[in-house]
Amino acid sequence: MKTRPIIGVTPDIEFRPDGNPPRDFYFVDARNFDALREVGATAIMLPHESADIDRYLDLVDGLLVTGGGYQFQVPDLFRHDGTEPDEKVRRMRFEAALMRRAIERDQAVLAVCGGFQLMNLLTGGELVVSLAKARPDWAHHRGSSFAQTEHAVQLVAGTRLAAITGASTLQVNSRHEQGVVATGPGAVVSAWSEDGVVEAIEVPGKRFCIGTQWHPEFLLSAPERRLFEGFVKASGR
Repeated sequence: MKTRPIIGVTPDIEFRPDGNPPRDFYFVDARNFDALREVGATAIMLPHESADIDRYLDLVDGLLVTGGGYQFQVPDLFRHDGTEPDEKVRRMRFEAALMRRAIERDQAVLAVCGGFQLMNLLTGGELVVSLAKARPDWAHHRGSSFAQTEHAVQLVAGTRLAAITGASTLQVNSRHEQGVVATGPGAVVSAWSEDGVVEAIEVPGKRFCIGTQWHPEFLLSAPERRLFEGFVKASGR
């Protein structure tokens, strides 16, 4: 029997002052697990334990870095002045180290939304912390539902993303206030929105290293399913 690839999924974390006692809670949208199961993978959640990064990567075949609800205040993600929630700082430091190490090891990486923004930072890019403030017409990127499409993205010919999905354009969901308008030297743009926002990047020369600003785990289109299938195939043992 063929072994199902094991995909490590990073969760969000939140301090709940109404807990009894007040404490941190891990959580992640179950749609990530559903999508991976639908395309033939087994998913496990990876707690934010930086000392265990290599153990995690020895265990899994691929890495899915998910999105999160915390909005960053500066282009390099944190002010570093003690005003950010401690648990969010821990999460992003963990995910940054985990993703960097996975890329070094040439393991398959798919990064979504906040994960995409982090991939962009790791490869030398910067974040636009408020698209709507930067340009009022960018406000529409904060759509109403993950379950419906909001706008089109244009895939860049010759990129891994275009080859895997077999598409030149996609209608995608859009639920983000922050975004990217330029990449760093370590990545290339693989999709743009029609109004100039970067919607996907990839790291050339790697087994699979793609980030999307939108949430393809909802599998609203056949090309998005092919993206997940391609990720899982690249993760295969």
